[in-house]
Amino acid sequence: MGRHDSEPLPKGRRREQVVVAAVACAFGLVILQLFSLQVLEGAKYRDLSEENRIRVEVLTAPRGEIKDRKGRLLADNVPSFTVTIDPYDKAYVQDPSRLDSTVARLGAILAMDPEAAIAKVKKEKRQSFVSIRVKRNVDLASVAYVSEHRAELPGVDVEAEPLRRYPYGAFASHLLGYVGEISDKELENPKYSSSYVRGDLIGRMGLERQYERLVRGVDGKRFVEVNALGRKAELLGDKRPILPVRGADITLSIDLDLQRAAEDAFQPGARGAVVAMDPRTGEVLALASKPNYDPNEFSTGISQARWNEMSQGGNYPLFNRAIQAAYPPGSTLKPFVALAGLAEKVITPATTFHDGCFGYYQFGRRKFGCWDKDGHGWTALRTAMARSCDVYFYQLGLRLGLDRLSSFMTKRLTLRDRTGIDLPQERRGLYPSSEWYDKNYGVGRWSKGLILNISIGQGESSLTPVKLAQLTSMVANGGTLWRPRILRMVHRDGREQPGELPAGDSLRKVLDLSPRDLAQVRESMIAVVNDGGGTGGAAKVESVLVAGKTGTAQNPHGNDHALFICFAPAQNPEIAVAVMVENAGHGSTAAAPIAQKVLQAYFHPAPPESAAVALGSRR
Repeated sequence: MGRHDSEPLPKGRRREQVVVAAVACAFGLVILQLFSLQVLEGAKYRDLSEENRIRVEVLTAPRGEIKDRKGRLLADNVPSFTVTIDPYDKAYVQDPSRLDSTVARLGAILAMDPEAAIAKVKKEKRQSFVSIRVKRNVDLASVAYVSEHRAELPGVDVEAEPLRRYPYGAFASHLLGYVGEISDKELENPKYSSSYVRGDLIGRMGLERQYERLVRGVDGKRFVEVNALGRKAELLGDKRPILPVRGADITLSIDLDLQRAAEDAFQPGARGAVVAMDPRTGEVLALASKPNYDPNEFSTGISQARWNEMSQGGNYPLFNRAIQAAYPPGSTLKPFVALAGLAEKVITPATTFHDGCFGYYQFGRRKFGCWDKDGHGWTALRTAMARSCDVYFYQLGLRLGLDRLSSFMTKRLTLRDRTGIDLPQERRGLYPSSEWYDKNYGVGRWSKGLILNISIGQGESSLTPVKLAQLTSMVANGGTLWRPRILRMVHRDGREQPGELPAGDSLRKVLDLSPRDLAQVRESMIAVVNDGGGTGGAAKVESVLVAGKTGTAQNPHGNDHALFICFAPAQNPEIAVAVMVENAGHGSTAAAPIAQKVLQAYFHPAPPESAAVALGSRR
């Protein structure tokens, strides 16, 4: 007779069934997990497996070349070797303490401070999982040593990559700029984080920064198989490398010969700037700032001590005085004050003022001096400009009035605006109004006599050398205010890319000025250089009529700054120049001779060196 259905199972049999059910569930879960790994997520884990076996190496794209307007090379690339270390190499995973000893030894091989090398690797290891560049531009002897001792230096590798080179060294350094490794802060910025990785180079200053988008190429990749120890075995044949795309080549408006003349015109140790423009097009022909620096130093990375030396000490060679420094323009402002007087019809070219110049002008209880203590007597515009008579321009400023003069300077001549030159970090100018004085000094707490100072370019007025060059070009060409530009052409794969240049219509602005007034001012500037008693005679060039204006800017921190602006040929200008020399004294003796050398190089260039050698050999 069988067991009744309601009769409970023996205790041992029930335990057996529970165990069987638990085992069945466990197997089910395992099968489910295997199904998930093999089928549902198989592709994902297959890729991960491949990545674990394959190391991706970056192929750095060469930056585009930079050339002058005649195709002469100003910046290119040369092959170089970079020593890297993989801090996640198996040797360091098994024995982390070995990493420091390897890096210290590597530092000694590469002539680096071992402590600095260890600190660099530790810092970058925390921030990235890719190999770390220990040193760029390593010499061949060190490369050979590292290669021979690679078995003793786990994770260390030597990679070839293009190195930015500036073949003329410090020449045109403020114009070209330099490149440096992207910073941690920049990598946090979405603008950079999607296209840069740690160790990448980026344009830091000058045209390298301005046209980073153009000259930087697109990095490539290659796939390398690594063995169980994490060391490279061979390139994978079934995974073709992604080749880097070279950056665009750019051609500048700069003339190398004129640039050299501008830089060589300064005395050794002098501080200052020169900007030369073509007033017909707005193209910048030369832009120099002194002292300068060698941008090649930045291509391989500079030490903190070297950086401190360059960014401190008083001379500030990294500071681009042509666009970043604003100075009182001194008497180089007088042509524009004269233009205001003519435009506002408070003078004619024949106007003489009631008070003649006897070395000073009495305003209330204060005497405002003229630079010439002997005075200029009673003068009209041409002679007043030629001899730079301060008393004439004091009275012109008073007749205009502060707000009318300020309005003309800032709204019609745009003195406070940046020029818009295609270089980063351009500074604005300043030309004060009564509202500006009220805001900065307090209502009723400034003297009406301040207008006398700003009428001759002293006091609070300040302009950059590039702004002076832009305004001088405007007077020269009859009223067109060009946005100075340096980029002339863009080439990719040898083909010109006109679509990548700035739009032509946005580069020029025709000011609402009378051609007759502008002609009167040009005539007075011709007198500065060519009339007897004119202050700009040092800028004369043989067979070329030069128009100009000298300036001497008072400097409360030291000796006066020297300035000079000019254009030539005066009848049909092809070049306009602005010169500033810090603490050099009078513009007539310190700045005008520099402009003369630039004009000389433009109108009477020296024969090419090869031609000079040939001529010499025939004599």
